[in-house]
Amino acid sequence: GTEGSSGINAEYGVLGEDQSYNGSYRTSEGYEIEYGILNTDTYSLLLLTRPDEPAPPLLSVRHSKGDGKITLHLSGYEPITSADTEEEARMTAEFMTTNIGKSLPELSSHVFEEHGVYGYENDGMMLLHQLAMFSHNFHAEKRRKKRNVYTNDVVDVEERGNNIEDIFPAEIVEICEGELLSQHGGCSSNLAVVGGPNECEFRKDEGFIHQFEADEVAKGCYGLCGPWCTCWHQICGDCCWHPGCDQHDHYCDDPKSKECRLGKGVVYGTKGLHKC
Repeated sequence: GTEGSSGINAEYGVLGEDQSYNGSYRTSEGYEIEYGILNTDTYSLLLLTRPDEPAPPLLSVRHSKGDGKITLHLSGYEPITSADTEEEARMTAEFMTTNIGKSLPELSSHVFEEHGVYGYENDGMMLLHQLAMFSHNFHAEKRRKKRNVYTNDVVDVEERGNNIEDIFPAEIVEICEGELLSQHGGCSSNLAVVGGPNECEFRKDEGFIHQFEADEVAKGCYGLCGPWCTCWHQICGDCCWHPGCDQHDHYCDDPKSKECRLGKGVVYGTKGLHKC
């Protein structure tokens, strides 16, 4: 890592070697978050805490590569490993309303800018980016089912649009600038659409390429790593359709379901981490 994390290091020591990242980040609201990310052959680990709240970390997430189990542990609660009870949904929702929970999307962006490691390259990074996406979903305004997790505390989230007139085919530009998508940030200029310049890099050597058709854009880009048609390329390394993202989007077709509220396919899952 590039920066020491005093609270996390005091509890765990400097995390790992080659695939470990430690640092701190001051959020837009002025809160400092310390993070530790570790990826080994057998497990990956994400630790988040605040300097004024000493060990143990407020949040720890561990992914066991043997059985694929993801355990999310919040300070003061029993570990969460599945979506069996309403109590687990309540605890997850409570964490998302904390200062760290609310700041996960911007922390995700900062860590990627700081270290330049994609989620698909490092399972510890994937844990962070997945939780950040779940946080964004949790706080998104409920205008439509896709990626809108049910919550009584609705928070407006502004998405940044992009100038795409000279990039995408006219049919897709019209869709991106239409009423529905314009409410949700339009379309990222790096979105991989049929007839556009952006290619699918991940798994390209395997011949797996899926750019978005016009009808897929019109439905909100199911399968894109990111909210609606705005891309979070730090997750899978490009802005194409990915099966793991598509799975989670469809879980949230029922925003009140436990699968959506607990982030099945994002925060936890019997098949392990999100797969690009």
